[in-house]
Amino acid sequence: MHAVLTSAAGDHQREIALADLAPDSPPATVITVRADRPRQTIVGVGTSLTQASAVALSTLPAAERARILALAFGPEGAGFSMVRTHIASCDFSTHSYTYAPQADPSLAGFSLDVDRANGHLDLLLDAHRVPGAQFRLIASPWTAPPWMKDNGRYFEREARRGGCLLPAHYDTFARYTARYVEAMASEGLPVWGLTPVNEPHGNQGAWESMEMSPAAQAAYVPVLGRALRDRGLDAQILIYDQNRAGVVEYADGVLSDEAAQAHVAGVAVHWYDSTFRVYEDELDRLHAAWPDRLIVQTEGCIDNVFKRGEDKGPDAATPWWRDDGWYWRKVATDWGWDWAPDPEVDHPPYAAAFRYARDLVGGLAHWLSGWLDWNLALTRRGGPNHVENYCLAPILVDGADAYVTPLFHVLAQISRHTRPGAVVLAHEGPLPAGLWAVALRNPDGREVVHLFNETEHPIDVSIEWGARRCPLRCPSAGLLTLVLAPPGHP
Repeated sequence: MHAVLTSAAGDHQREIALADLAPDSPPATVITVRADRPRQTIVGVGTSLTQASAVALSTLPAAERARILALAFGPEGAGFSMVRTHIASCDFSTHSYTYAPQADPSLAGFSLDVDRANGHLDLLLDAHRVPGAQFRLIASPWTAPPWMKDNGRYFEREARRGGCLLPAHYDTFARYTARYVEAMASEGLPVWGLTPVNEPHGNQGAWESMEMSPAAQAAYVPVLGRALRDRGLDAQILIYDQNRAGVVEYADGVLSDEAAQAHVAGVAVHWYDSTFRVYEDELDRLHAAWPDRLIVQTEGCIDNVFKRGEDKGPDAATPWWRDDGWYWRKVATDWGWDWAPDPEVDHPPYAAAFRYARDLVGGLAHWLSGWLDWNLALTRRGGPNHVENYCLAPILVDGADAYVTPLFHVLAQISRHTRPGAVVLAHEGPLPAGLWAVALRNPDGREVVHLFNETEHPIDVSIEWGARRCPLRCPSAGLLTLVLAPPGHP
């Protein structure tokens, strides 16, 4: 058995001896791993590759860019096993664009050339070519081409809407999406999963978007499913693709339609309803309602961090974004801090590293089969972003220099020890306040317990695996991973 630690004390996936975690006395709290009670199977843990990531990484020297990609996707690095990307433009693009700009329902002019020219396709290909890299690709459109929508636009800020897909173009857009999957496959990039549209509730017309009610999505999904099937494509369809609050009602609205249900593999969720809630109750309700469907976290990032005043901006004399300690202090605020009537309820200041660790461990303990953050890398300004929706990323790039933040180490530690095909195991025993836990068995037989202590003090617990008991002291503000190798393995 061995342990790995990432913490506010400066640990970055540090191998730590169990003797250094020994408590002073036998802990009163016991967490029992129930290997006889398997839960969901993991499909992947990873990140997202956007056009903004491509632009940010393009300023690095070739050797440094290759090092960063190997750090993310290589088996000796994070080994990210799932990647999300956008179909045509999104807010994290340099401008709005589509693969079919001409209003031609035959899609005769469809082409990925715009992504070939802007670096997005090259980034995906280079990540795929990292020696030993193996990841599933999920793709999401932020909007249909404008000529397929009722407003004829990518988005309308003044009207606070993205517009809706015209029913007359359901088949056109489904074929457009299928053409994308075919084109990516021809580039050597098979698409494992699709969402019908990113954030169907919309974003008040702030950037590329397309509203789609549950009824509309239920009507569209069979059209998309047939378009994929008719071309021999097996991409999985994950519905919804927005925040966890209200996910059950939206999913019910789609999956209660038998024609739609037959084409749906799972439900995609985001985390933006709160800076600290995991919404375990919503995830549990969703699994209880549709136990044979995957639940995948497809997006989460640290948003709205660069509108903090001149002393905290990207050009500050003291670059706070290079301070590892900043990521472990409750000083970040999200967009909800600006718009929520009472931001302290769901959007109080928070620690960025806490948010990642809590959501990963808590989400996997409550039926998530996959977890993705948003943007592997961005510039130190949190972009490029053509609508000023600047955010943080696990890796921030300043010209020729890349800074690997603690967010990367939290995500990488979970990824390295939570492999595709792993089975989450139930655990018993009440957890002390501030401690999060999830147990799993990897395909190679290694059993793992991830523990996240978000308190300011160590927490003593004893982990019980069958006849084996491991008493330990979980460091404060730290993500601790215990690994139990099967007989014959180091």
